[in-house]
Amino acid sequence: MGSLRHRLALDLGSTSLGWAVLRLDDHHAPTAIIKAGVRIFSDGRNPKDGSSLAVTRRAARAMRRRRDRLLRRKDRMLRKLVEHGFFPADEAGRKTLERLNPYELRARGLREPLQPGEFGRALFHLNQRRGFQSNRKTDRKDNDSGALKKAIGQLRQQLEASGSRTVGEWFWTQRLERKPEGVVGQGVRARYRETPYTTDKGKKRIDKSYDLYIDRRMVEQEFDAIWTAQAGFNPALFNDAARADLKDTLLHQRPLRPVKPGRCTLIPEEPRAPLALPSTQRFRIYQEVNHLRLLRDDLSEAQLSRAQRDAVAALLEGRARVTFEQIRKLLQLGGSVQFNLEDAKRTELKGNATSAVLGRKELFGPAWSRFDAARQDEIVWNLVTEESEAALVAWLQAHAGVDEARAQAIADTGLPEGYGSLSRHALARILPALRADVITYDKAVQAAGFSHHSDLGFDFEHAGDEVERIGERTIASTGEIKPIFAFKQLPYYGRALQRHVAFAKEDPKTEEERYGKIANPTVHIGLNQVRTVVNALIRRYGRPTEVVIELARDFKQSREQKQDAQKKQAENQRRNVRIRRSIAQARGIDEEQVRTGDIQKWILWEELSFDVADRRCPYSGVQIGVDLLLSDQVEIEHILPFSDTLDDSLNNRTVAMRQANRIKRNRTPWAARADFESQGWNYDGILQRAERMPLRKRYRFAPDGYERWLGEDKGFLARALNDTRYLSRVAAEYLRLVCPGSATRVIPGQMTALLRGKFGLNDVLGLDGEKNRNDHRHHAVDACVIGVTDQGLLQRFARASAEARDKGLTRLVESMPLPWPTYREHVERAVRHIWVSHRPDHGYEGAMMEETSYGIRRDGSIKQRRRADGSAGREISNLVRIAEAGQPARHGVDAEGRPLPYKGYVGGSNYCIEITVNDKGRWEGEVISTFQAYVSHPGRSYSRLWNRCG
Repeated sequence: MGSLRHRLALDLGSTSLGWAVLRLDDHHAPTAIIKAGVRIFSDGRNPKDGSSLAVTRRAARAMRRRRDRLLRRKDRMLRKLVEHGFFPADEAGRKTLERLNPYELRARGLREPLQPGEFGRALFHLNQRRGFQSNRKTDRKDNDSGALKKAIGQLRQQLEASGSRTVGEWFWTQRLERKPEGVVGQGVRARYRETPYTTDKGKKRIDKSYDLYIDRRMVEQEFDAIWTAQAGFNPALFNDAARADLKDTLLHQRPLRPVKPGRCTLIPEEPRAPLALPSTQRFRIYQEVNHLRLLRDDLSEAQLSRAQRDAVAALLEGRARVTFEQIRKLLQLGGSVQFNLEDAKRTELKGNATSAVLGRKELFGPAWSRFDAARQDEIVWNLVTEESEAALVAWLQAHAGVDEARAQAIADTGLPEGYGSLSRHALARILPALRADVITYDKAVQAAGFSHHSDLGFDFEHAGDEVERIGERTIASTGEIKPIFAFKQLPYYGRALQRHVAFAKEDPKTEEERYGKIANPTVHIGLNQVRTVVNALIRRYGRPTEVVIELARDFKQSREQKQDAQKKQAENQRRNVRIRRSIAQARGIDEEQVRTGDIQKWILWEELSFDVADRRCPYSGVQIGVDLLLSDQVEIEHILPFSDTLDDSLNNRTVAMRQANRIKRNRTPWAARADFESQGWNYDGILQRAERMPLRKRYRFAPDGYERWLGEDKGFLARALNDTRYLSRVAAEYLRLVCPGSATRVIPGQMTALLRGKFGLNDVLGLDGEKNRNDHRHHAVDACVIGVTDQGLLQRFARASAEARDKGLTRLVESMPLPWPTYREHVERAVRHIWVSHRPDHGYEGAMMEETSYGIRRDGSIKQRRRADGSAGREISNLVRIAEAGQPARHGVDAEGRPLPYKGYVGGSNYCIEITVNDKGRWEGEVISTFQAYVSHPGRSYSRLWNRCG
């Protein structure tokens, strides 16, 4: 079919794409439905908890890699010890050395000569326990790092007090020497402890500690000490070359791979600058202050003068935040003067958070403001990027003019995390333009020599035959006439949406690796499916004249509803400010360092009861005070399991003791009542504590809480809604490649539901007046509604909603005429001819087995531990039989000819169902496990056979 004037309507969801092609008349009004269809695909997430499928794979891969690195390090040390003459080459000789006590050798090696094998045994033991190595970036997010450093400091004090030269000598002389049974059970391993205690003021707290812990520096010092001592006895064997080689093997640390920021909005080939960078902070300040307007009594707006703007910017430079009242006093304005950015929910402007922190007297103090902008950026860049704490402290002493104590305090200070939208080079060009005059961001972009920021994203490499000229446009600022081009077909989204994708790989093998991809798996899969469907439709019907996408957003609210929403937002913001200050006071930290998670905890804590003294764990009844709340002993917990509801709202969350959370597991309070009562936590007591909570939350603790939740009309799940919002916005930008400018529109999702019901389309798929979500074709029905939802219809609904808010939208829609007389018949005909398209998934990769391993007895039965109640564990019926357990050569034999140990694993997942016709002409189905798909079939691979079958 040749090209025709038509509108493409898309119902874009996280796992589906409904589409409809509608014919347009000369006035661009829809007159007929040409074709409709549905594409179904996976969203790349675990349906149980909504997490990315890559998370599970990544976690398993990380464990494998950690173990692989450990084994490689052991193997490398073994080879180096043999190479330098410290270990025998034969395995039997090395086995003999295993019987030696390594702690005794490590202590004895400081004062008397060791045999080569003895030194090798001591060094191999050091290699197994290399100690903790601090990393600034990971330590800041690790709750245990403080306890680790404290234990390391205490151990250093004990070393000095005992006169021990190395940690190995301390272990031997203080803990093992007088105990002939040796290493086992003698307290040489680090053990984590949580000890509850009560302060002098009666406050209950949890002390987290390790009884001992060593760090990498102790290991390095011990290696140097032992080597120096042994070199004095045998300099030929303990030479410099061997020392350098073995020390590198012992202390080698793989550098952490940094998290790559996104691409710059203006210079996509450059990474975005950190938010903590002073230039990023100033960019935000000048951008916001330049947008600030004075509201006169007659409601007219007046721009700030250059002097006024500079005064406000200077005030913001040294503070984390400035209220509008303070700005009025600064500019000597009357109390009646308001600002355009000021309303009930916003009473202040954010300042330079970085300068506010680093300018504190215990850090840089007044010296910070004396640094020029370049030096400030340089200092913060090192604070943000340097991973080694020791290297950072040394750099600060050498380049920032501070002593060691102050440098250590600066290194430990938390700065704003994340990245802005511009790179350092872009900031260097935009910031001077914003400072030079009181201009808005879009004008500053042009003044800096960039194209208009709203036009960015289309300027990327493409071949001339990929695009076609479709019209002209006039540039308002210059009057210049420029042609309008459109792509003939959608390219890979990573080429065009460079601002949204991560950086490409150096040696790309695919389009994803060459141009990068969006990290969100749902968005990545969704955009690729949009490309597949749209390009197929373009090949069939030509490039669309218009594209309409449903965007899941709330419909236009009435005036009263908007005011109520604004008041609620203002209340929430004031509440968060109050809580942030309270947490900062309680923890003795700066407000900028308060974590969002702690604010969420506090909000949920306040909902436990109006009475502070009666705020208790809903399950255990333990009283939760401020100190306990902000500790790791209290966690945020979903009342109804998140895996069953995907409800992450405050209504479904509370705070509970970690022990209670572990006991409850992924169950409702009612389902976990037996385990609660075994702890002495009466279910009636749980209900009594729930009575003190808000009504919207308390019913979830009831026996029928989950059923009552299911009975509510919740609409789409929150996770799918959020993905849909983001996916629709990005997809609109993407689709403008083939349908530029205003020809691509995004509409709110609630409109579709209203129109669908009142057009009588809910029963098209067989249900009386209700939408049939079990039939995938309902996405196509929605697309048919989206296709007739144009600007005129939206405006009519918006006006009617404002005028008749007391009557509601339902009364309005009942009187809405059909788009054309035979519209319903067109929808029924289009849906009747739909064959739902499913994205094929022929890959057989996946977990072959479950993670739990089982022992196999000689008779083939499974060894299992019995539960506490005496009952047997899980019944194992699908243990994968690789071969008979009695075959000695199954996994090989050891040096003495004995069979190597083996384990049993349960099949983890299924690959497909193989459907065949037997000799009697009947259909039969056989489930093929993932393990079977991996193994080789005689003469061919299962997976290859099934891939060909499709």
